[in-house]
Amino acid sequence: MGLPLLIAGAVALALLVFDRNLGLGLPLDLLHNPLFWLAYVVALTLATMVRFVRQQTVLVIERLGRYNRTLGAGINFVWPIVERAAYTFDLREQVIDVPEQDAITKDNATVTIDGVLYYKIVNAKDAAYGAQDISRAIINLAQTSMRSAIGSMELDKTFENRSEINERVVRAVSDAAQLWGAHVTRYEIKDIKMPESLRQSMERQMKAERDKRAAVLESEGVKQSEINRAEGEKQAAILRAEGQARAIELVRKQITEQGGDQAVQLEVAKSAIEQYGRLAKTGTSLVLMGEGADPAGWIARAMAVLKSVNAGAAPQSRAQPWQKSE
Repeated sequence: MGLPLLIAGAVALALLVFDRNLGLGLPLDLLHNPLFWLAYVVALTLATMVRFVRQQTVLVIERLGRYNRTLGAGINFVWPIVERAAYTFDLREQVIDVPEQDAITKDNATVTIDGVLYYKIVNAKDAAYGAQDISRAIINLAQTSMRSAIGSMELDKTFENRSEINERVVRAVSDAAQLWGAHVTRYEIKDIKMPESLRQSMERQMKAERDKRAAVLESEGVKQSEINRAEGEKQAAILRAEGQARAIELVRKQITEQGGDQAVQLEVAKSAIEQYGRLAKTGTSLVLMGEGADPAGWIARAMAVLKSVNAGAAPQSRAQPWQKSE
């Protein structure tokens, strides 16, 4: 507001000078009135004293070259001539694009890091007199901290631990930025680049690792399949043995009952006839010699064995060969 009034006063003085020297006859009676110039001086003084500060903006005021106070948002008054607004700071969060930089990892691999840093001014006095260029100081410190963080990690870890790298940079820069009246809120890595030869080597390594995992998973699948198959066969064998044992037990019970002998004779006869039929189908001739030629002899011998077993029941307990009989 003070600058437009100053320009207007300079234009008015120029018109008066031209009118007096050249005799232009301009209607400048108001400019010849001393009250006008008195009002002009008062308005110019007020315009110079009044300062309108925007929201999230502060002014650092110096009086006779020394820091005096910091003005916040709203209407403020500054004494003309003896005071001036030396610095203006924006309190909003600022974004700095950290230029690309080369760094060497712990395993001597060269990578290029690109990132962004966020900070804001928290103390206008320290920001005005703590550093000449806050942004430049923060960028240089962030680059140094980044190279230090990358140098303590292997190449594979730099991709896995981005958040850890960001935190280390923020801590290192924040400690120094406090002296400059700034607070670093966060740092983010935008990109990590590496040489083409190194990238191809990592791709081959990842492919070999995937092939290895696939082979291991396939072998685990085969192993589990074989185990399941063996378990199934085991269970089937157990079930078959139990079924056979139960069938034998049922047959034994039926034989000991009345009419069991006739049933046995019938089953033996049926089995003998079936076997004779199979032998007849497999060949063109069939020769049987001796007692085995007569199926009735088979049946008789089987019944004799059955009667002998039923006649002499097995004792409940038998003496072991190593035990002495009393």
